[in-house]
Amino acid sequence: TIIVTGASRGLGAATARIAARMETNVVLTARSEQGLKTVAQQIEEAGGRAFIVVGDLTQAADCQHIVAEAIRAFSQVDGVVNNAAVLTPIAPIAAADPDAWSANLTVNVLGPFMLTQAALPYLRRSNGRVVNVSTGAAVSVVPSWSAYCVSKAALNHLTRALAEEEPTITTIAVRPGVVDTDMQAIIRRQGANGMPPEVYARFVNYHEEGDLLPPEVPGCALAVLALHAPKEWSGTCLSWDNEEVQSLVRRYACSPGT
Repeated sequence: TIIVTGASRGLGAATARIAARMETNVVLTARSEQGLKTVAQQIEEAGGRAFIVVGDLTQAADCQHIVAEAIRAFSQVDGVVNNAAVLTPIAPIAAADPDAWSANLTVNVLGPFMLTQAALPYLRRSNGRVVNVSTGAAVSVVPSWSAYCVSKAALNHLTRALAEEEPTITTIAVRPGVVDTDMQAIIRRQGANGMPPEVYARFVNYHEEGDLLPPEVPGCALAVLALHAPKEWSGTCLSWDNEEVQSLVRRYACSPGT
């Protein structure tokens, strides 16, 4: 049984659908009930098992409720995929709204921390796995994405800290690449007002030239890692297309269409 956050659309939904095809119980959580219902129906129509929990990851009580509902539904938690995140504010540091910065850090860092904390007693029992969805922007700054860059760098370090403190649990951060999700659409809609023109143009070109990855492609890596990541990888930050990761993906016969 794995919990996938931000599972109502995009990368989270793709990861959940793929994990379900690998005979895994999937607990889907997000703030949007309708989106979760749609993904759960897709999983069940394909013969999988899904359970939805509407929740706000910025609230500790909601994080505890998500885990409690997962246990009620399936009696165990073997993995957590911390995928939910926000990009905004898109603004240079000199002009960024402190409240928007705080909101970003709450979703992108405190959310994964609180959900993982709530799941720890069950992850310890199962020698489970935590997969934190990171980004290349955690190590290579994108101008005007300061809150996002900082929050994802913190998530990488949270990954390392958890690996040190919880040796029976395998914890990994994964860079999923540039994926065709709502986050990219937000960049195209809002980025012109806050990003340097040449950086904004680069992201627009990704879309126009068809260079964005379908969510199912890195979703395979996330699903396989949530189920089968080797213990010796704990504490690392890996790219979805790392050869060792892809070797693991091939071993478990995961592909976007199967």
